[in-house]
Amino acid sequence: MKTTTYTLELLTPCFCAGADQSKAEIRAPAIRGQLRWWFRALGGFISLQHLPLAEQEATIFGSAAGDEGTASPLVIRVSTLTSNVAKDADQMGAPVFSDKGYLLFPLRSNPKKNEYKGRGVLENGTFSITIVWRGAPDIWPDIGSLISVFGHLGALGFRSRRGFSALGFSQTPPPLCLQDSLNRFANSGRALSLGQMAVAPNSPDEALRQLGKWLKGWRSHGRTIDHRQAQLGSGLPPYNDGFKYAEADHDAGYGLNHNGPTYRAALGLPIIQRCDRATNNWELTARRGEGRFASPVLLRPHRDAAGNWHALVIFVDAHAWPANHRVYLNGQPRTVSLGLYDAMKADPKLAPFPA
Repeated sequence: MKTTTYTLELLTPCFCAGADQSKAEIRAPAIRGQLRWWFRALGGFISLQHLPLAEQEATIFGSAAGDEGTASPLVIRVSTLTSNVAKDADQMGAPVFSDKGYLLFPLRSNPKKNEYKGRGVLENGTFSITIVWRGAPDIWPDIGSLISVFGHLGALGFRSRRGFSALGFSQTPPPLCLQDSLNRFANSGRALSLGQMAVAPNSPDEALRQLGKWLKGWRSHGRTIDHRQAQLGSGLPPYNDGFKYAEADHDAGYGLNHNGPTYRAALGLPIIQRCDRATNNWELTARRGEGRFASPVLLRPHRDAAGNWHALVIFVDAHAWPANHRVYLNGQPRTVSLGLYDAMKADPKLAPFPA
């Protein structure tokens, strides 16, 4: 049996409330779920690539399949870190129209309707995770690489794909650096593309603002101060890097542009778009009228071993929208283009990140 303990630090506020939305709590099942997600996304361990990925996963995380199932040889124990403080976007210093506020729009309360959208939040702190491995000793270094990837690139809780709940190692470092850890996975070179804002942030809060501004520049539609023509006062329609993509999806929501492709589906579903004429639903299936597709674009404030801050954009190519799959707008089939996703990856404002 192998055992080790790591201390992780919350680099950005963590919205990790459970059934009680006013209480935030770090829980072992949430960490186990994140470890399983990264294991799948990276294609499993090279040392186990003689096995199908599903069998690899059962070897590490156990399985409920069959008459009896198999227990996981990987045990995770977490020190207690809780909070009884709930906050919404305004209380987090992320007001409407701000760059950080763009990342926290689901937490925008509506005082006129007496709607409070605050959630339990841990704004800082450290917690320890103890890893116990009861499996084959030769897999133990791979388990360390999985913990390393999670500690460097992972996050927990609500809005974790949008820069919040970012993690970093504190005190005891992982046995391998990030790149060496990624090299132990079968598909790491094809599963992830890492970029960073060319101008390095000086704090995690500045990283959130940079990432919010960047995402808003690709996805927003309308007349805001971040649109170049609006700033210049040219009188032309507002414009930003992703305006043509956002405009196409916006017009589709208004019942226009029915014959063109949609781009927004490639960045996550479900989406309900409310406009003046109707409430339009983007769906994964026409039959069920529902569905979910998690965004393959992850925003991460990151602190390297030297203490420098980075604003990372992680493109999870392994989870990109599948080729030839369609999405439905109010039950009508639409083609999905990866043009927006590819343009975001090629953005010159992003520099390669040396993992």
